[in-house]
This record gives sequence, structure tokens and C-alpha cells, in this order.
Amino acid sequence: MKKAFSKILLSAFVISAGFAFSACSSDDNDTPAQKYVTVSINLSDELNLSDLKNLQLTAVNNTLGKTYTLTYDTAGVNAFRLPQGSYSFSFKCNITSYTLATGIQSADIFSDTTSVSIPVSLVKQSPLIFKTIYNAGSKKGYVRDTYFEIVNNGDSVEYLDGLILSAPQGRQSAANEWQAEGVNDLYSSGQGPVLAFPGTGKDHPIQPGQTIVIANNAVNHAEASGNASSPDLSKADWEIYLDYSSQEVDNPDVPNLDVLFTNNKFMASFALGFFGRAFILAKLPDGMDPATFAADSANMQTTPGTKSNIQFLMIPSKYVLDAVDVWDGSQTTHYPTFLSRDDAAGVISATAWSGLCERRKTVVRNGRTYYQDTNNSSEDFLTDQPLKEN
Repeated sequence: MKKAFSKILLSAFVISAGFAFSACSSDDNDTPAQKYVTVSINLSDELNLSDLKNLQLTAVNNTLGKTYTLTYDTAGVNAFRLPQGSYSFSFKCNITSYTLATGIQSADIFSDTTSVSIPVSLVKQSPLIFKTIYNAGSKKGYVRDTYFEIVNNGDSVEYLDGLILSAPQGRQSAANEWQAEGVNDLYSSGQGPVLAFPGTGKDHPIQPGQTIVIANNAVNHAEASGNASSPDLSKADWEIYLDYSSQEVDNPDVPNLDVLFTNNKFMASFALGFFGRAFILAKLPDGMDPATFAADSANMQTTPGTKSNIQFLMIPSKYVLDAVDVWDGSQTTHYPTFLSRDDAAGVISATAWSGLCERRKTVVRNGRTYYQDTNNSSEDFLTDQPLKEN
């Protein structure tokens, strides 16, 4: 149940002057008719108004492709005058270094009587997050040079031991079979392997600010592909080696992730699915062994509503540390793979065969570079980024 009436900021009146409004876009000539909209936020039980400082409210006019920054007043009526169209509203407020309040809502604004209520919930961030996802390839048809970068975005030592890497199918234009059945707190593994870092708990430390590279194949791809722009991954920190695939080459100098589970041994690499896919980092509770979890049939499901007998390992949302929905830019409609608390909206994939990647935006706090993490990949990531960070 939501909090009592006093916890919901209702904007019941439209004001004709003194409304809070500023626009990120500088080109507002010839825009459609301006309409008033009242915006309120509906706080979940774990939040109070006193928690909310330095609020950020944005409105994206999907019709015009323009973003507006709105000034939200927690003590008063919030009415804004915006060009009519179809909108996506996004609310964010940092609570502490690792927690924030966030919410999204969509609305069509074509009259002066539109009101929008944004459900806002508390999100706890993980220090271990995806920093870079390179899935676009650098040479047409060459799919083996993909890799991931994981960063310790926190301020203390973390451990990679038992960290799970999984890739739901993603690329959705509508609810998937599980979502259509009302299952929204479990994420299927997708076809292919589910991976985990080896170790008993504290064998593989990662320092604050440290980045590690996980290569699908830890070789020099510039040589293997004959394309100078392909990355050299021969010195990656970790490798995904699938011993059941005849196409795999094991680099003895690079340690391998454990293969916890696979349901399709014809998948010659991890997370193929050009050029959109969903990705998860997850950590099981202390004392729960990843291999035991993956071997338990209670954690597997077949696709609802089908006769397929292919099993999928299901990862509970409550174990997810970070989730990134990478959307295929050729699709015009996108449907979220994840709950909004895990990833509110996706980032468009880098251009196919461009040798470019998706990388998180950076922020500087107290002289140190951190990576933006609002649990909204559309805001946190930049696409078509060079593989070497500037």
C-alpha cells in the first residue's frame, strides 16, 4: 500500500504564470501548440518528502525528439507549459552515494487538463556495474571480438567471486512470454550460457575505481579478423571459454569464467544477438553456491505458453546488481526487459560493425571519476563510443 494522502504530492491546480520551466533544447521555433500539464510524484513506503533533495525532473517529447528540464517544487503546485505531444517523464533524486529515488511515467499531452503522477521508489545501487559493453563488432560477420568492462564504482574493496553474468534475450517490442504471464520478478537466461566468476568468497578482489575486462575470446582480434580496428583482447583480465564449442580457443594466460548453465551448445559465443541484448550482473546471498543454484531444477523454467522443452535458468530480480537493456536501433518500438528498479529504459546499441561501444557517462566527485548509475540505461550510457576511453 502507498503512503497516506499527505505523502502524495497532488498538483490539483493549473497556474497561468510563474510556472517552473526550462528547456535543454535550444531550438524551440515552430513547435506545436503549448499545453499545460500538472505533475505529481507518488512516493513508495520507504521514502519520505524530507529525503528528497536536489530533484531532477525531465520530460522527453518523443514526438519532437526534444528534452526539457523541469524545476520541481516539493512544497507547491507543479504545472508546466510544454509543446503538445507524447512524453516520457523521468524523476531522479540522489539520497546517498548508493541510493536514489527514481521513477518514470508516460503521458500524451494534447489538452490543458493533463495530469501526470510519477511512481517514485527507492533504488539501491551496486558498486559492481557494467562500465562498457562492446557488442557491435568491427568487421561485418565477425562476431568473436565482443567484450565487457566491469568497474568497482564504490569506495571500498569488492570481490568478484560468485558474480554471475547472464544475458536475457532482450530486443523486445512487446512483453515477453514470462511478462505476459505476470512473471516480472524473474529474468530468463536467454539461449546460451550463464557464467560466474570462480572463487570461494575473497579470492578475486577488485579495488575502488578498478576496471576489469571480460573477453568473449581473449585473442588479438586485429590479427584474427584481419581488421586493424578490431581490439586486441589477448591480455584481457578474464575470458569466456566454452569448451563444448569447436570454434573456441582457450588463452592459457587468461583465467576463465565458470560456465554455470547452458541450454544451447550451438551458441558459439556468449550473448550473441546482434545488435541488441539484455545483460545482468547478479550476486547470490552469502552461503548460496552459484553452481548449486544453477543445478537446481526449481530455478529453471520452460517458455510459458509454448510446447518448447528448452530450459532457461531464471535469475530473481532481488539478486540483480546491475542490468543493462541494449536496444536494437533498427527497431522503432522498445519494450523493457527489466523492472524499472533494475533498468528503467534501454540504451540504443552502437552502430553495427562500427568498432564502437556503449559506455557509461562519468561524473566527478571529490576529485575521483565515478560512473553514472541511475538504473536507467537510456540516461546512464552513451552509444557509439570509441573502444579506448578518452
